[in-house]
Amino acid sequence: MFQRHTIQALRMWKNNPLHKPLIIRGARQVGKTTLVKIFATEFDTFLHLDLERAEERELFEKNDTAEDVLTAIYLHKKQGKRTGKALLFIDEIQCSPKAVALLRYFYEDLPELYVIAAGSLLESLIDTHISFPVERVEYMALRPCSFAEFLDAMGETQILQALQSISLPAAIHGSMMKLFNQYVLVGGMPEAVASYAQTKDVVRLNTIYETLLNGYRDDAEKYAPNATLQKALLLELSYPSTSVEFPLVADLRKAPKLLWLDTELVGYVAGLQKELF
Repeated sequence: MFQRHTIQALRMWKNNPLHKPLIIRGARQVGKTTLVKIFATEFDTFLHLDLERAEERELFEKNDTAEDVLTAIYLHKKQGKRTGKALLFIDEIQCSPKAVALLRYFYEDLPELYVIAAGSLLESLIDTHISFPVERVEYMALRPCSFAEFLDAMGETQILQALQSISLPAAIHGSMMKLFNQYVLVGGMPEAVASYAQTKDVVRLNTIYETLLNGYRDDAEKYAPNATLQKALLLELSYPSTSVEFPLVADLRKAPKLLWLDTELVGYVAGLQKELF
C-alpha cells in the first residue's frame, strides 16, 4: 500500500504539545482508517476501537470518566500500559454520542493521550443529534488521492520530483500529461489507485466503483436517511476564485457549483468511461 502525503499533517499534530483530540473528516473509503493504522506504527501503544461493534461501544456507554474508559479499553484489548506515547483511534464514532461527548474529557483529563476519531457521514451528524465539543477537538479533512499521490503509487518518482519543481522540463511534459490523463480516468479513491498501480486494468476498477457507491448508499440509509449528497461529502460546493460572495448571481457561469468528490466516480455513474478513455 502506498503512503498518503497527508501523514505529514498527522505528524505535525503529534509534535504539537497542545494537541487536542483529532477528528478526521472525509467521505467513505477515502482511506481514513488505513491512514491512521500506518501512522500508528510511530507510537509505542496503539488502541483501535470500532464502535460499530457492540462490545466496544459499551466501553463508553458503561463508563462515565475518561480514565475509566481508558482502563476498560486496556482490559478489553488485553494490553498492559507501557511507557511512551499511546494512540487511541475511535473508528465509527458516530455510533456513540457518549463517545463523542467524552472527547472533551480526554483532552482535559488525559492530555498525554493521543486521540483520533473518524466515522461515516460525520458531516450530517455534526449538524443534527450529535454535538461535538467546541474548542476541545480539532479537525482534519482527508480527500481522495491527489495527482502527486497517484504518481507516488505508480512509482513515478522522477516525474513527481519534476512536478514539485517550479519549472517543468519539456522532455517529460508528454509523459506527465499521459499520467495525468490516467489519473483523471482512474480517480483518486485509494482502493482504485492501488488496484490500477498493480494491474493497469481500468475495466477491473468498475467493481470497486460499484462497491464504493453501494457503501455510500448504505451509510446514508443507516446513519442519515435525510442526508444530501453534499452532507455525505460526495459533492463539494466550489466557489469561483474571484469571490465567495454571491448575493444575486446574474451570470450562472460565475455561481458556486456542486462538484463530485472524485473524477472517476462521476465518470462511472454517468457512463463516460469509454469517452474519457
